[in-house]
Amino acid sequence: MTTEGRSTTSGQTADRKEVLAIYTVGLFQGLSLVAFPAAATILTSPSAYSLSKSKYGLLFLPQVLLAIAASLGWPKLARTLSLKKVLAIGLVADVVSMGVLVATDPLQKSAAAYPLLLFATACLGLGFGLTLGSISTYAGSFMPDRRDVALTALNVLLGLGTALSPFLVAIFLHNGHWWYLPLICAVGLVLLLVTIALLPLRLSLEDAPSTGTRLPTLFWLFASVLVLYGVVETMFGNWGTTLLVGHGVRPASANNALAAFWAGVTVGRLVIAVASSWVRSNRVYVTLPWLMAGALLLAPLVKSAAAGIGVFLLGGLACSGFFPMTIGYGESTFPNLIELATGWLIAAYQLGYGVAAFGGGALQSVVSLGTLFRAAAAVAVVMGILSLPIARRQKVIVRARKPVPNLSG
Repeated sequence: MTTEGRSTTSGQTADRKEVLAIYTVGLFQGLSLVAFPAAATILTSPSAYSLSKSKYGLLFLPQVLLAIAASLGWPKLARTLSLKKVLAIGLVADVVSMGVLVATDPLQKSAAAYPLLLFATACLGLGFGLTLGSISTYAGSFMPDRRDVALTALNVLLGLGTALSPFLVAIFLHNGHWWYLPLICAVGLVLLLVTIALLPLRLSLEDAPSTGTRLPTLFWLFASVLVLYGVVETMFGNWGTTLLVGHGVRPASANNALAAFWAGVTVGRLVIAVASSWVRSNRVYVTLPWLMAGALLLAPLVKSAAAGIGVFLLGGLACSGFFPMTIGYGESTFPNLIELATGWLIAAYQLGYGVAAFGGGALQSVVSLGTLFRAAAAVAVVMGILSLPIARRQKVIVRARKPVPNLSG
């Protein structure tokens, strides 16, 4: 991978302003990404937007379609336009999404509200796909010899944003101004867009593989696992508050449980990163899906706010490391296809997200939400089985990288 003007792959220290800007984008991307699920109680409330469960689920379909397209297309766009311009386009799409979401508040009962919400989620999907791929590439270039550390830090900030989003909505909802969250996101993203425009950020993808490169058969095992993971995470992230409110938990408390889920994701990623020095990561990796299954089975049994927070925290800890570890394992397994493989793996996750977000709404006319959570537990079990060959292969890769001791004396 080359750079224009200076090389980030040669071990030089990256500009601190660039590092701060890229990682702050991760934080605000997390805040924006969960804005719609965090507002689920408002969007489905009869006194507010009054969306049915099927309409609420359909809301995420444009987001998923655009996120998949953007995740697959950003490497080619980055080579054509420049990575910096692709990041800027992603940030503009995020700003539009949050701005439109704010604009729908006075239109809650009007016929225009739902089309505007669909447009907003479509923009969010486009922004997420372009932005995540771009900032992940930048973060990796800042520490090319410790790419895993750089991406872990980025994922922690992304997770922090997702944890703060429902917590802030719960606070603002208490004062009757839930829309303060997307407003804060929009303002912050505009400031970041201006900052990015003023910074060099000269990383180039000239040497990256083209999107026409054929992916090896083994890659699709990684992709399949992330499709399943997307289903599991989305049951908590998009339908968790609906499940809890249906069991008599107050909307604000349900949002606190959602915040606990994303906090668990963030804390878990930190703990896994720290513990990796004395616990084999592949052992943690194969354990996480079984913990997800347990949390999914417990969720339909929750009847109180405290229990909801506890179960959702467990779910977050279980989900925490699985996505970034799968991405990392994919990069180490396909080192010559990093940008291409990452884009496809993010797209696979988004596909699972869409299945659960859209399918979860459609299926609730036939089965209960509790039954869908139990079905997702079965999905987690399948994911646990498929994770075994991935973990075994990673163990082989790690062994192959260890230096051979000099026994010549």
